[in-house]
Amino acid sequence: MQRHSGRVKLDQSHAQVLIEVGSETNTIEKAKKIIEEVGVHIIETQNLSSQWVLLKLDVKDMREVVLKLTLNGFLKIEGYNAFSHPVS
Repeated sequence: MQRHSGRVKLDQSHAQVLIEVGSETNTIEKAKKIIEEVGVHIIETQNLSSQWVLLKLDVKDMREVVLKLTLNGFLKIEGYNAFSHPVS
């Protein structure tokens, strides 16, 4: 699996999910539908390559989204929770 984590800038307020798409069954449209069924809204979609799409979400924790995507056949996923600085 080609890793794109070096190209992903963590966000303080939003979780992000990097998904491999492109097969007949694993389309970006299917991924977006699954994410929205969880009740999470997609703020931004960024194509990193012909196979990899980065989605910025309106939540801080991406675990439920990654679980649902995995259960629906998306096996090449990288998830990033919102990055927050420690409170001093």
